[in-house]
Amino acid sequence: MAPLVALVLLGLLSLSGLDAVARPPKVQVYSRHPAENGKPNYLNCYVSGFHPPQIEIDLLKNGEKMNAEQSDLSFSKDWSFYLLVHTEFTPNAVDQYSCRVKHVTLDKPKIVKSRPLTGITEIMKMLHLGWMNPNSDLLLFNTDKLLYFMHINQKSY
Repeated sequence: MAPLVALVLLGLLSLSGLDAVARPPKVQVYSRHPAENGKPNYLNCYVSGFHPPQIEIDLLKNGEKMNAEQSDLSFSKDWSFYLLVHTEFTPNAVDQYSCRVKHVTLDKPKIVKSRPLTGITEIMKMLHLGWMNPNSDLLLFNTDKLLYFMHINQKSY
C-alpha cells in the first residue's frame, strides 16, 4: 500500500510541474548601507523571479569570485524562486564589484555591476546633505534635522 501511495504522490508532483514556466532571474546588486570609501559594509545580490530553482550566483570583486553566504531558497506565490547572496566588503575607488548569475533561461551568464556612487551623491555626502540610492530614483536631503525625499530621473544628470 505504501509504494502505491508514494507512486500516486510522485505522479501528482510531476503533473503539478507541467504548468511551470521557465523564467529568467531578475538581479539586483546593492550595499546594505550607503557606500562610503574605506568604510566596511555588506554587498548583496538579490536574485528573484526565476524558475526552475537550479541557479548559480557569485559575487565578484574585479572579476574574481568572492567568499559569500547564500540564503535558503525561497519561493513566491507564483512558484518563482528568490535568493540573497551577501558578503562583507569595504568599498574603495579602485575595486569593481558585480554579481554573476548562471541559469538555464540565460544564453550566457548575466553579470550585473554594482553601481559606483554617482557624482551627485558624492557631492551631497561631502556637503553632508544626504545621499541617493543608486538602485532607485529616491534622493534624500538632510537639512537642519529634517529629512526630505525627492524622486528624480537618474538620466537627467
